[in-house]
Amino acid sequence: MSQDSYRNRVVLIILILAVCIFAGAGLYAFNSSLSKPENSYLTAHSEARWIKLDLPFRLNARSNGSEMILFRRNFELDGPVKITLHIKAFRGAGIWLDGMPLRKFDGDLDKWRDEIVVDLPELSVGKHEFKVAVVNENAHPALLLWAKGALPLDISTPHGWEASRDDFVWNPAADAAKTGKLLIGDKFKRADQALLASLPMMLPLFVLGAGLVWLREKEKLPAGLNKTEISPSAIRFVLLGLWTVMALNNFHELPFKLGMDHSGHYKYIEYVAQNLKLPSPLEGWQMFQPPLYYIISAAFYKFLLVFMDMESALYWLRLIPLACGAGLIEVCYRCSVLAFKEDRMARIGATIIGGFMPMNFAMAQFWGNEPVAALFSSLTIFMVLTVVCVQEKRNLKQFALLGLFLGLAILSKATCTLLIPLVIFFVLLPLMAENSESSAQKLSCVRGIVLALITTASVGGWYYLRNWASYGKPFIGGWDKIREIGWWQDHGYRVWEHFGTFGKSILKPVYSTTDGIWDGLYSTLWLDANLSGKSKFMSRPPWDDDLMMATALLALIPSILILGGIGRTFYKPVKSVFNGRMFLTACIVVYFTAEAYLYLNLPVYSTAKASYTLGLLPCYGILAMTGVQPLLKNIYIKSVMSGFLTVWVSTVYLTYFV
Repeated sequence: MSQDSYRNRVVLIILILAVCIFAGAGLYAFNSSLSKPENSYLTAHSEARWIKLDLPFRLNARSNGSEMILFRRNFELDGPVKITLHIKAFRGAGIWLDGMPLRKFDGDLDKWRDEIVVDLPELSVGKHEFKVAVVNENAHPALLLWAKGALPLDISTPHGWEASRDDFVWNPAADAAKTGKLLIGDKFKRADQALLASLPMMLPLFVLGAGLVWLREKEKLPAGLNKTEISPSAIRFVLLGLWTVMALNNFHELPFKLGMDHSGHYKYIEYVAQNLKLPSPLEGWQMFQPPLYYIISAAFYKFLLVFMDMESALYWLRLIPLACGAGLIEVCYRCSVLAFKEDRMARIGATIIGGFMPMNFAMAQFWGNEPVAALFSSLTIFMVLTVVCVQEKRNLKQFALLGLFLGLAILSKATCTLLIPLVIFFVLLPLMAENSESSAQKLSCVRGIVLALITTASVGGWYYLRNWASYGKPFIGGWDKIREIGWWQDHGYRVWEHFGTFGKSILKPVYSTTDGIWDGLYSTLWLDANLSGKSKFMSRPPWDDDLMMATALLALIPSILILGGIGRTFYKPVKSVFNGRMFLTACIVVYFTAEAYLYLNLPVYSTAKASYTLGLLPCYGILAMTGVQPLLKNIYIKSVMSGFLTVWVSTVYLTYFV
């Protein structure tokens, strides 16, 4: 067996073991969550479905509190029947039959997963009524009931059941998997209608982009143009120029009160600026966040107040996330150069798809720590690709930079800590398995990783040690009980349909985060589906509604390409370890798994958002072009791809250019 074959086999075995360990740990974490009483997953049953009071879906946060909902089922018997009721109530229940109590609620909300079994006395001929009062805290009460007996009696939920708050007004109960009515989404055109309305703009752009490439490949352009190549570097500068023009135009056009949790971010900045110290995570809505963005913004804010009034200074604070958005475009370009050394078209495509991701436009124009965290996360990804793909760059300086960027990333947002095990594994594995490396070089790589981790801990680790020393744990989330900030949000629970369905976001993407995790991730990845935190149509951001909606359908193309790139990565796993593609894929898989875990344990619709992955823009761009790269040798496919990229850049840009 050759050295290369042996190396490849070892790498493949280690990779398979890593995947198995990750899958096992993930399953254990998910199953452990489902066994906890505070988890709100409503387990499905073959005999019945969960029901709730039929209410409109509420987008704003709800205050903490208890609620009781009454459920009833009227039925009529032709002959005597003896049955046994099986009940699950989310989270506590009292039961009546024909006005007589069968079971009183014992006040224990933690045993709601236990099945309640009630043997009913023989039911006589005539009309009867079951009534169940369900009590819940900080979530909607829900009921699951089915009956078993010698004779069939169809009283299982949901058929025929009614619900009421006051025992006077009764309405049909709703299936818990059904999202309550949400009117704001109906005020926008469907994506297919918006796309048709936008075709007069898109078709000429497509013909222009595809036609120029086809004519050049066929050498039918004038002699000078046939030899002219637009370099990826030039495309990068074009995108940065467009971004700058948009930033200058939108700077004062966008209202203050836009952006997710904008007031919470400002109060954090104001606190640091006024007190010159960090707040406790318990002091405000966003003050649980790591401090880097807020320290930078507070210093800039104090500087601006020397020259201008507060309102003008608040506008200028947007310069920080806007600069980070531009930085993400640059990092996408630099990562594409490492990933596609000889393929000009692939580098251009990766730069465009990654850098001009609509999520970047939607997040980088408002206050918030996400763009800063994303910039340093993407720089971490760039440094990993550098040390893996460029042998002459494997020195202690590069490892120190890797540690610095990773440390700044975790000091910006706790989500970025997901990168730490990925960096260690996917840097050490290819470097230690490389045949061309001597023992001294491999030892140097180990020293480099140690240096990177020490740098990361020094730059960003102190904040988490501070939390641990003060509050007994390094990570504190916005929903953490120790913050004593009482709130909850619809849905208030999870059902299988929230994880197992997808499709609404393709045609009706606005607030499709209410329909499940995959619709939420798709819609927030490819457009501002949550309207920058606004829940009323009249206060929505001033984007171009038709172009934004059309993006939901256009985005099917890069989505398919990304999936194709992931497929190609796993098709050649060993090669993908050495060229960095497996690391990029692992970043997406790990982040999405963490997102699903959070979505399971925090049952609010706003957790289903792709902005947590803003720092993975280079991954999306490179994997998209990896998916289509083998086909670009065909002149027609290359021309079509060029036409699509022209349409994509124009549509995304004009959507968010106010």
